[in-house]
Amino acid sequence: MISFDFDFYKPATIKEAVDLFNHFSSTGKNAMYYSGGTEFISRARRNEIAVDVVIDLKGIPECCSVENENDEIVIGSAVSLTKIAEEQIFPLLGDVCKEIATRTERNKITIGGNIASNLPYKEGLLALLVADSDFLIASPEGIGRRNIHDVYDTELNLGQGEFIVQVVTKKVKPKYPHFNFRRTTQSRVNYPVLSVASLLEEGKIRVAFSGLCTFPFRSLQMEKVLNDFDIPLKERINKIVHLVPSYVVDDLLATEKYRLFVLEKALEEIIDEAGVVS
Repeated sequence: MISFDFDFYKPATIKEAVDLFNHFSSTGKNAMYYSGGTEFISRARRNEIAVDVVIDLKGIPECCSVENENDEIVIGSAVSLTKIAEEQIFPLLGDVCKEIATRTERNKITIGGNIASNLPYKEGLLALLVADSDFLIASPEGIGRRNIHDVYDTELNLGQGEFIVQVVTKKVKPKYPHFNFRRTTQSRVNYPVLSVASLLEEGKIRVAFSGLCTFPFRSLQMEKVLNDFDIPLKERINKIVHLVPSYVVDDLLATEKYRLFVLEKALEEIIDEAGVVS
């Protein structure tokens, strides 16, 4: 049960959504955008958040569209993980999405909700990071296109009143050989001890990680070492372990030592799957 009252709006256009947010914010009310809603409901029930106004983006056509035209793949922020996994318009993203939560939950969780989540995993980001995807972002000034690496750096950096309308990826990226690796403890649908997404582009491996640190990340330094085939594989993996950009999580799911062990096995599998000379 949610212990607070709030007003609920479902705008039909991007402009209407932004205008609603700005209007209520200017009057001192706490407004938030709402996509899938699973995390909002669970956090509200635990009294972790309280808002005055919820603005549902699922009534906006652009946020719900999936397009495969010209040289780009466009996925709306309110598209469910189930739809992305089933349509396989972006195979690596689809493979990552189908491992998240249960089928029932994936029916409700959206890609926008996943990557803007308050949880540290945000696994949907992994495929987008290695594919150098862009975001179409709505703001009070209009709609702008920004690369994911300009928007995300250990956290999603959106301004007041902004929201992601669509994710845009060059069509050639999803065609590259890809591989995803996910390990959990106890149950397959548990949060990941480690989740990895990789693309093989022109003989070079790109990788992004979740579960290792308190945020998902892609490290060009780690990729540089991983793709230095003049160095023996074991030596490369040892160097990569020391390039993790923050402290390794040590919690009830898994110890730091175990996560690093899983990381080493994941890198070995990625090299083997890629079929490059190691």
